[in-house]
Amino acid sequence: MITKIIGGFFLFLIFVTIVIFKNYGFTLTQSLILGIFITAASFLFYQFVLRRKLSVKVILLFFAGFYLGLYLAKGITLSLFPIFSSFAYLQDILFLTLPYLFAFLAVELGADKPISQLLKEESPLYCTAKVVDTSALIDGRVYEIAKIGFIEGKIIIPRFVLEELQLLADSTDPTVRTKGKKGLEIVSQLKTLEKPPVEIYERDFPWIKDVDAKLVELSKRLNAKLITTDYNLNRVATIKGVEILNINDLANALKPVVAVGEELVVFLVKEGKEKNQGVGYLEDGTMVVVDNAKHLIGHKVKVLVNNILQTSAGKIIFGRLKEVVK
Repeated sequence: MITKIIGGFFLFLIFVTIVIFKNYGFTLTQSLILGIFITAASFLFYQFVLRRKLSVKVILLFFAGFYLGLYLAKGITLSLFPIFSSFAYLQDILFLTLPYLFAFLAVELGADKPISQLLKEESPLYCTAKVVDTSALIDGRVYEIAKIGFIEGKIIIPRFVLEELQLLADSTDPTVRTKGKKGLEIVSQLKTLEKPPVEIYERDFPWIKDVDAKLVELSKRLNAKLITTDYNLNRVATIKGVEILNINDLANALKPVVAVGEELVVFLVKEGKEKNQGVGYLEDGTMVVVDNAKHLIGHKVKVLVNNILQTSAGKIIFGRLKEVVK
């Protein structure tokens, strides 16, 4: 909205300057050139001084170079008057280009940074937009992560994801309906956050039927990262060149580090796949497989870690029984 207002202001400015110069006896062409010149100068002042907050040194260098170019343009036109009198618009072109050429040259030579860096749009590091998919909203942990400040940049929730959640919430299956309602509730919670900002992205891709494909396409167009818990979407998006933030990977990375030779206390809840194995779980959900402990299911035991296996589904710890914990 602000961008449209600013654009409208500059259009209004060029119109007003043309009318003013026309009333002072200038031709329409001359009024148009002067109007463009003044509007361009105003836009440059807004873009590179007010928005970028350039230093006083850069501003002084710019104006020094500008007036030097203006002075040189005047000297050239006076010394070569016969040539410029034959070509009516050559003088206007010289006065429009030479001052800016010297202004930017002065900034390039005298400023601390090259002009390419001064004119470059400033953006905070790592603050790319984040697109959230259906699985991450149903999972719910994305809200907690965002609330404590671990997500930087705008969070984008596509309208087609909301529509998918609404379909789930209207399902006749109680389990599916619960998932849909939970996802919509997480959306409402995310929108209450002041930081990071949350945007409902309205644009759809009607020629793409699959929601996962739409998410990949949207992330590519916005140069955004995709937050998900969906393993298949993770693989497809990675192949397509979209950077993924998988909440499950984050949770696995935050699990306490267990080394071979350490002792653990675990409550055995079921038998394992192999003979005489007992299986228990740590508080973070990590599976612990204990040899020769099937007869102790329902008991708390102390385990010596023998091996640790990292799988796509998470970490599995293998150990041998040391003693029963009373």
